[in-house]
Amino acid sequence: MGLGAEVSMFTFPSLEWFRELARLMNENEAEFKRLGYADVVWAIEVQPGSPDQPSHCFRFVFEEYGCTSVEELDESDTDEVAFTMQATYDTWQDMIKNIQTNNGPDLQHTLNYLALPDDPIYIAAPDFLSRDLFARYGQTYQLFMNGAVHVPTVFA
Repeated sequence: MGLGAEVSMFTFPSLEWFRELARLMNENEAEFKRLGYADVVWAIEVQPGSPDQPSHCFRFVFEEYGCTSVEELDESDTDEVAFTMQATYDTWQDMIKNIQTNNGPDLQHTLNYLALPDDPIYIAAPDFLSRDLFARYGQTYQLFMNGAVHVPTVFA
């Protein structure tokens, strides 16, 4: 970049931040093809650090090797998702910073490591088959989140 070139910063959590991850996924289809297709509607809930703040919930539609939709939802509007990854703002921030610092997560900051004991990430799902979609496409979600390496981030 030359002098005066500005880098767009994305605020986490925001619709723009997650849409940037989706854009990167769609630009890197070959990387996702290696993992196989993923047809799933899922969500991430960023829970507040204090009870007087709202949660932020984002829904993702993965079709084949890309993300066709990212929307911000009301907390109560998660009926159409297979599962929701729920964690505090601090958990998400720690994971994203780790991914950015290490050019990918260390073993203690992968989605599997953080979610399998149901703490600090909880996989909320209406039934076991829906919850199983987290495990089935786990590598795809991780590669999606690893896109954070390329997203200049400001934490709100």
